[in-house]
Amino acid sequence: MTIRVRLPASIDLYAAPALGAIAVLEVAAVIAANALRAQHVAIEGDFHPGETEIDTTARVLATECDMLRDTLRRYRRHALEQLAAARTAWPF
Repeated sequence: MTIRVRLPASIDLYAAPALGAIAVLEVAAVIAANALRAQHVAIEGDFHPGETEIDTTARVLATECDMLRDTLRRYRRHALEQLAAARTAWPF
């Protein structure tokens, strides 16, 4: 899986430092999910009754990594929208 992560601009990091950590976490979540799927090829398909506990755990963890990435993207998008709105707000 290839992803593009929007790195926060310096001014955005000054206004919302958490955006830096969000970018790092997003990349880490993708790397972890990819590594799990590479190590446990069986987790690509549906669950099957003979699946080992480690494969089931890897499947759940990879899915959780995907969900974390989506949540981080939503948070980043909302944070950037708020920053943009604050910059364009009438100063009086």
